[in-house]
Amino acid sequence: MADTTSARALRTDAARNRARILEAAEAVFARDGLAASMGDIAQAAGLGVGTLYRRFESKSALVEAIFRHRIDDLAAVIDRCRAQPSAWDGLTMLMRLYVGALARDRAVMELATEVTEPALRVLRERIVPALADLVERAQSEGALREDFTAADVPVLTHAIGAIAHSMPSGGPRLAQRHLELLLKGIAATPDPVPIPPPLADEDFGVWLQAAVL
Repeated sequence: MADTTSARALRTDAARNRARILEAAEAVFARDGLAASMGDIAQAAGLGVGTLYRRFESKSALVEAIFRHRIDDLAAVIDRCRAQPSAWDGLTMLMRLYVGALARDRAVMELATEVTEPALRVLRERIVPALADLVERAQSEGALREDFTAADVPVLTHAIGAIAHSMPSGGPRLAQRHLELLLKGIAATPDPVPIPPPLADEDFGVWLQAAVL
């Protein structure tokens, strides 16, 4: 009985540590990007580096675990967007949410370049069909350009999301502006959402220096 209780306590402790590591890694990667070290993550989790490596054999394994968790989150967001009154509302909601996430979280921009093919296969199987359905329904409503595709969504949102990190301040607002310009360009009907103001002349040099670097 004592051995069973001890084993259960060890499993509970391991699960708790794993959850702490994932939560800390999410926060550290969001702030610093995937260049953050395992030591940074262990410190944020309040655990030793050895404990970190017992739960995840490498940084790549940790990144992949986070990526798979993000797929779950993204699938839930897409389902919520697909439940909107119109597919166009759902598609624009999704793109606004995703660009907002890209602006807040540096890791969103980098995760897909660091994971294995099996994890990417899960992404294609779970996300692509749902996204394609949303795009096709928006087109059938007559609200979206006929030449727009589901593959355009991640390409365009990532490109716009990168703008958010191009300036120490004002980047997220600039990304929002360009997203709204994009949405008006792909819409088959007028979109009433106002566009944020353009980059101020005095900020252009700041943006240019950051973009070049």
